[in-house]
Amino acid sequence: MERHLFIVARDQADLHEYLAREFASEGNVEVILDRREVAERRGGHDRRRTRCADASRADRRRAVRRHRMERRLRQFVDSQLRSLGYAMLRVG
Repeated sequence: MERHLFIVARDQADLHEYLAREFASEGNVEVILDRREVAERRGGHDRRRTRCADASRADRRRAVRRHRMERRLRQFVDSQLRSLGYAMLRVG
């Protein structure tokens, strides 16, 4: 079953309350406040890379692809939070 996740900017408490009320009866919708730290949203987190000697080349490629996908998702969420005050994601 597809779920919907609303991530609401921290400074939009009224919007969070409104969306939580609107979708309270929907079992496939979750409304949460953005819990990320400010430094993380601005890309200021520690970017040290570690490489596992046991990881195969294919495992490393998969990890790189996953990291790129996660980065694109973070960028999308950040832009939506800045422009709309929330981001809506389809999960599963």
